[in-house]
Amino acid sequence: MRKNNKNFVKSIIFAILVLFIIIVLFVYKDKLCNINVYRIRSYIQSYGEFSAVVFIVMYTLRPLLIIFPASLMSIVAGNIFNSHIAVLLSMIGCFGSATVAFFLSRYLGRSFVDKILKGKALVLDKNIEKYGFKVMTIMRLSFVFPYDPLSYAAGLTKMKYSDFIFGTLIGTLPEMVTYSLMGKNLEDPFSIKFILPIMILCIIAFCSLYVHRRISKNTNNL
Repeated sequence: MRKNNKNFVKSIIFAILVLFIIIVLFVYKDKLCNINVYRIRSYIQSYGEFSAVVFIVMYTLRPLLIIFPASLMSIVAGNIFNSHIAVLLSMIGCFGSATVAFFLSRYLGRSFVDKILKGKALVLDKNIEKYGFKVMTIMRLSFVFPYDPLSYAAGLTKMKYSDFIFGTLIGTLPEMVTYSLMGKNLEDPFSIKFILPIMILCIIAFCSLYVHRRISKNTNNL
């Protein structure tokens, strides 16, 4: 009986989410077909003093649609706001979007995740339950792992939410800083201020990917 009630609640939540996505796609279909940095920037700026709030809401709800990547939102933030404000807003949005994806995945299960990601969900090693914080931090430092699929995949494991979210926030901080700087210098993409952060981020990503492979190899041999 309890299992049936749980499945019923899941079905209701899923139906509401699907309805929400359909409405958004229908209402904003013309705008969504022409998404780019400048269109998103114009849309957010149109809300004036509430631009920061709109940015956070868009960033947080983004995993439900996955129409544009997290990196694009952070670049937009850097282009609209001061660098330190852009990083702060990106981190808040990162916290919100990661949390939404994690708990949707945890409570609605793999079938829901497969529908959202169209069967492209990541499969994480079982050892992530034991080394959750360390592994999540390293994986987030390397942008090789897609942001939203990783959040959804983490929710399907028994990883603690605290390990997931703290690993996510620490691991994505260098990326958020880089994207904010890119957004600030978007009009001059060949300048050293635009290129240098990307080079540093690539070095960090390469090192973290190497460490992740070493850890995975060692844990698999245990």
